[in-house]
Amino acid sequence: MLVNRAHTFILQARLAISLAWVAGFVNVVALLTCGTMVSHLTGHGTSLGSQLAEGAWRAALLTAALLLAFFTGAFASGFAIEAGRERRWSSIYVLPATLELVLLGAFSVGVRVHDPTATEVGATLWWMTIAATLAMGVQNATITRISSGVVRTTHLTGIVTDLGHESAQLAIVRWLSGRRGADSRPDARGPSFQRLLLLGTILGAFILGSGCGAMAYLHAPHWCMVAPMALLLFIIVQDLRTPICELEMAVPAGTVARGEGGLAPGVAPGLVPGVAVYRAVPRAGDARESHLPDLAAWIEALPPGAGAVVLDLGRVRAFGPLAANALHAMFVEAARCGRRVVVAGLDGGQVATINALSRSDLLHESNSAPDVGGALRLAMDGGTPDRGVKASVSAS
Repeated sequence: MLVNRAHTFILQARLAISLAWVAGFVNVVALLTCGTMVSHLTGHGTSLGSQLAEGAWRAALLTAALLLAFFTGAFASGFAIEAGRERRWSSIYVLPATLELVLLGAFSVGVRVHDPTATEVGATLWWMTIAATLAMGVQNATITRISSGVVRTTHLTGIVTDLGHESAQLAIVRWLSGRRGADSRPDARGPSFQRLLLLGTILGAFILGSGCGAMAYLHAPHWCMVAPMALLLFIIVQDLRTPICELEMAVPAGTVARGEGGLAPGVAPGLVPGVAVYRAVPRAGDARESHLPDLAAWIEALPPGAGAVVLDLGRVRAFGPLAANALHAMFVEAARCGRRVVVAGLDGGQVATINALSRSDLLHESNSAPDVGGALRLAMDGGTPDRGVKASVSAS
């Protein structure tokens, strides 16, 4: 569950900005060494048409090979992600990221032996540009999957288009009409200041990466690829150290039992309608520190019958700022959807940590309990709306 939206908005933003910097860096190094772009295909499509019309068959063959390489990289990314998901690896995105690192390593070998006073030709031109284009195809497909098609990092046409279109949409909806957007949550597809900031930052990161790549090539042409490869390796290590946990259904809605032997002792016998229990578990049962997934997207995707949900976090070990952000977004989305969510499995110290990080009374006695039984009683009793999210709901 939540394969497409496992990363929260903050995790997506960090990853997209970092990868945009890598793409800009690699693209300019490819331009300086091989005389061609590798991170986007629009220009290649135009060049291919022109080359075919002029009968420049050798150049057209290389351009067609680059188009095919980008497609192949995207295909390889999708295949690797699905393979990791089927095998329940601790991180399904490490394999495509590692593949990109290997391909950039091959490209860097060519950069290492390249003569800075000339432009590559012949077989070296072919394998260097194909390796770099494969890497960019892998990267673009991976971040596209992580963000559910919302973010790209290897080209700027879509970024600038979204930036202009959504800026106008946000201005009309929020300023000219005096109304707030239909959905201003930070992870929404619709316009929001957070999303505009992300798009603008991706644009800036790509340009900054291009500038850094040009400067690195100017001062250390044979070793300039060390920086983007080091950043990509850091991303892989961090993802392995702190994978994203999964949410699995423990008890479907309408099957929570009351009374003796049930999950909520001391309550009249029978089944509790509309109450479901989910537990957060690290991938492959790993008990290491892990990130929470995009809980707002999870709430939004729950079946209609789950009017009240118990989320058991007893097996999750890490509760940092990202966890507080994910939980806050979850409560806001639950209030918007008319669902009640009760968090289970957190002791007093963990609750205090979450509240301190969120700088609010995010978790309290009416929406959290130290065990599943207590959480079920809260879910069945209903209770008052969650404090601390009213302002966020009214603003959305």
